[in-house]
Amino acid sequence: MRKLLLSTTALMTAAALSSAAFADVSISGSMEFTYESIDPGASAVTGASNDLFSSDQDVHLKFSNKTDSGLDIAMVMSLQVAADTAAATAANTMVDESYMTISGGFGTLQLGGNDGAGDQLTRTAHDLLGPDALNDGGPTFQSSTGNLVDDNADLMLDIDDGNNITYMLPKMGGLTVGASYEDNGSGASANADEQVFAAKYEFTSGAVKGSLHLGVNNISGATAGAVSRDAQSMGIDISSGPFRAVMAKAEADTTTASVKTEVTDYGIQYNLGNGIVLTAVGTQVEENTGSETLDVTSVGAKYNIASGLDAYLTYHDYDYKAGDSGATSDDGSSTSITLKASF
Repeated sequence: MRKLLLSTTALMTAAALSSAAFADVSISGSMEFTYESIDPGASAVTGASNDLFSSDQDVHLKFSNKTDSGLDIAMVMSLQVAADTAAATAANTMVDESYMTISGGFGTLQLGGNDGAGDQLTRTAHDLLGPDALNDGGPTFQSSTGNLVDDNADLMLDIDDGNNITYMLPKMGGLTVGASYEDNGSGASANADEQVFAAKYEFTSGAVKGSLHLGVNNISGATAGAVSRDAQSMGIDISSGPFRAVMAKAEADTTTASVKTEVTDYGIQYNLGNGIVLTAVGTQVEENTGSETLDVTSVGAKYNIASGLDAYLTYHDYDYKAGDSGATSDDGSSTSITLKASF
């Protein structure tokens, strides 16, 4: 990360008369280049190569300042460029996050387009894998025409970079508590406002460090009288020496709120030393009425080549059963190799 201290000529002039305001500017970024090889089952297409290159580039800008009254204010913008077989162009460039924060003794107020409290404070075992995990740009194995809401055990219906208000209470011992609210719009069919509550409790017991995670949310019906949707998530994250383990469980309503997706995942990680980290994750997804299920076994290895440069190898084996959803069952595997540079 590179940090710059900026001030304008006008501010420098004003400094002669009063105290000037200086902005601390931090710029960081990362670039991931991935090769993915797919071995599909029922979804196989005759003549398809079943492999591809993709890339993902992120640039993170943060302007921060401390006011005379002791408040910390910051403006954050994150740009993302994603490309598969085609070259990265303006067409696939997006502002991923754009928000401001105001922090002080009262806690932190976040305003704008960023993840809600649920995403910040809940867990899924796929957090252990890094790039190409199911929750980090990795492949999707369930059918888009089925009823499964997601394949991760964090808060599945959380606010995802939408314009929202998030408030984090001051940390109390090991407890962090936050809440978010997103207004979906002013139209007659835009009443699906979302409320999120989440908490994380960190603890230490001897050589064991851990955290407990909880998140709940509610999404109002999109139109007057429509059924609302709910989601819940809980998890535990424990580490001791070179070992780390995560177990999480979550559920969420489908758009009809009459079918629920339930996700349970569990993972273990071992740091071999010399820059090598090994991870294994098991994921079970099912819906409560029509026997639609997804089972994924994921294994990964990370190797730190040099400072700011990492290589990842990730393998997923999946078995998707469509049940009564009307989608097509499938099974197969996916292997990804990613080189990630951080700046």
